[in-house]
Amino acid sequence: MNKWWWLLLITLCWAGAGFAIFGVSQNQNHDTKALPSQADRIVSMSPNLTEILFALGLDDKIVGVTLYSDYPPTAAKKPKMGTFWQPNIEAVIAAKPDLVITLGFDQQRNLAERLRRIGYNGLTLNIEKVSELFEAIKRIGAATGRQLQANELVSGIRKKLDNLSTLVDTHDRLRVLWVIQREPLRVAGCDTFINEMIELAGGENAIGPTMHKYPPIGAEVVYACGVDIIIEPAMRQENLVGQQDRALQYWSKFKNIPAVKNKRVYVIDGDTVSRLGPRLYEGVETIARCLRPEPFEN
Repeated sequence: MNKWWWLLLITLCWAGAGFAIFGVSQNQNHDTKALPSQADRIVSMSPNLTEILFALGLDDKIVGVTLYSDYPPTAAKKPKMGTFWQPNIEAVIAAKPDLVITLGFDQQRNLAERLRRIGYNGLTLNIEKVSELFEAIKRIGAATGRQLQANELVSGIRKKLDNLSTLVDTHDRLRVLWVIQREPLRVAGCDTFINEMIELAGGENAIGPTMHKYPPIGAEVVYACGVDIIIEPAMRQENLVGQQDRALQYWSKFKNIPAVKNKRVYVIDGDTVSRLGPRLYEGVETIARCLRPEPFEN
């Protein structure tokens, strides 16, 4: 499985069939005892959690991360605690953490519970929506003695998003098809943080309510939903031009839909938009530039 798929798995937290595989507990707090007022040795079990810790200035306190925790670049040099889906409890214990931060789906929740039974402090969070991201940042700040930095980080992201909303036209919303994979064709539905990002960028999800968060669709749905913009997160960061060319070639068979007729098919940096973390604004701006590039040309 390539890097991009791991990143996608990390942030989407699929919850049903197909892409929706794992259910996530609705309980944000699985902690069984009070957390320390300050943590000096922290293990992060997800790349987006790692990004939050770095954004709060805690890089020197991180003693372990999962595979593909690679942003900022210095995160990749941290000791590895297994993967997002297959955490290595022995490596976590060897790191001697005073705080282990996990997400709320089964594999990580089980890890957290096992660690707590043998005396380790844990903080378990759900980050599937933008509001949950902001809550998670503040909870991590409270657990690490960085409340001020957490509040400033949340305020800064919100301010930039507010400024962006004044820049983009939110009245005439373009219909966006967000493509997860082509074969078989699968897209992001409305009950996702991707949908939130599209709306924050001034767009509208071309897909209506669906049973699954990331449903498979057929050609008839593509034609029926009146797609103005097609966006594909890049599977690899190298050779984006080549990936763009291949996307245009694939979508050329749908020559009668507006996005294809108007050459509004975009391949964008997958890292920025596939992790729900402190780079939320950068992801939303990337989408907004696809929808309406004119305001960003000055």
